Amino acid sequence: MSLISRLIALGQVEKITDNTLNNYLPIRSKNNAIAYSSVSGNVLGMLIGRELDPKRYSFNEFKEECLDELGGLLTDEAMLDHIEQMYFRNDALNSASPEFLLLGCLGSETAASKNLSRIFRSFLAQAGRHSELKSKANFIEQIFINVLQNYLTKPGGKDVSKEKIEHPYLPFMTEAFVKDIHFLSSKTEYLLSHFEDFLQLYNFLYCSQLALNIRNWANGVPKSQPLYFILDTEKANTERSMIQNYGYSVLYRSFGVVFPILSMLDNFNKQGDGNVFPLWSYGEALNAEQYDADEVSAILEEYAEKFRRKRQIKQRLAEDDSPISQMRLLIAYSLDQFEKSRSLVTLSKHKIRDDYQKQFEEHIAKHFMQVRGRSGRVLVMNQDYLLLLTNIAIGAKRQLRFQELLKEFRARGVYFDKQSEQVLIAFFERVGNVDRMSDSGDAVYVRSTI
Repeated sequence: MSLISRLIALGQVEKITDNTLNNYLPIRSKNNAIAYSSVSGNVLGMLIGRELDPKRYSFNEFKEECLDELGGLLTDEAMLDHIEQMYFRNDALNSASPEFLLLGCLGSETAASKNLSRIFRSFLAQAGRHSELKSKANFIEQIFINVLQNYLTKPGGKDVSKEKIEHPYLPFMTEAFVKDIHFLSSKTEYLLSHFEDFLQLYNFLYCSQLALNIRNWANGVPKSQPLYFILDTEKANTERSMIQNYGYSVLYRSFGVVFPILSMLDNFNKQGDGNVFPLWSYGEALNAEQYDADEVSAILEEYAEKFRRKRQIKQRLAEDDSPISQMRLLIAYSLDQFEKSRSLVTLSKHKIRDDYQKQFEEHIAKHFMQVRGRSGRVLVMNQDYLLLLTNIAIGAKRQLRFQELLKEFRARGVYFDKQSEQVLIAFFERVGNVDRMSDSGDAVYVRSTI
């Protein structure tokens, strides 16, 4: 079913329903605690093409089978008690080897964790390939890994080709994520100790770039948008224009439109076959496909008016009669329903939009923002996340020119101004992973610390 056909199907919609959000965003308006141990297990399962079979796996049975296998190789069975305490108490096994991260995805899982897992798994689904972990497990852990294999199955336990497809909203972010996670899978010790931080970093970068790109749906495939950080050791001041103009305040405002627009997008995708497309794909279809423009314009105009009346919003006029203009009008109404000034009734839904912004701050952005006096909230990158970002940006190349490294940062949605660039070089020199050929930034090479 073409995307234009989905828009035409809006003409058959008799009732405007409540706003819903089913795709592209991990959080909702409340209760958004994310258990990254659970997300790690789910994403790793997709990465290696295997996951725990919940119908067959039992922790106690798995533990007993592991100890039985090991017991047959020991001359002193009393050692089993020590090994049981070492590996099977307080989730210690989960940090022994990456394969055991799969154990963290069973049990109760928060809705936000499920949503984030689905988004990351949709990224990996685009790659169409799996990674093989090359763990450096000792002989005890290798026995446990062999036992674990008996409890694994293919992700989803069904034919993946029959599952609905969530086409990426940010192809550039999907490409970077897939590239980085496959690199990490070749560095299993580093992956084991940094996987949750990696997923938390990408959750923030993805949601931030989604917010900055979502209004640009009529301009084609999204691109990395400027978002400026400082290092957590830097001082912020109001004279740094890039930090002020392309920093946290812009991001926070931009995030306020994400739920309204995505909830409208849900109405379009509901008219299809279950596969989910981003809003910009509909914009591309309106510009590229052959269709009756007058028919589509009339349907969108009628649907927009029906939506406006249901939501009790002040009327707007489209720029012209083109389908793109009618689509712009519809998106404008999706935003108007959360604006007090655009509502025809006393009560408005602005609190829902505000709740999404608060949840973004609390559950996604909390490790990447600080309040800095007169500068207010600014985006910060602490040293742990900076080294992680540096290592995945360098990847298998082992080292990059500093300017090339900055380019890789920007490809992932992280920008630094000139002042921060000098602080970055000084930081890398303290870490000891920089080779300075001259005082020029182009002659500085940054090495991976893995």
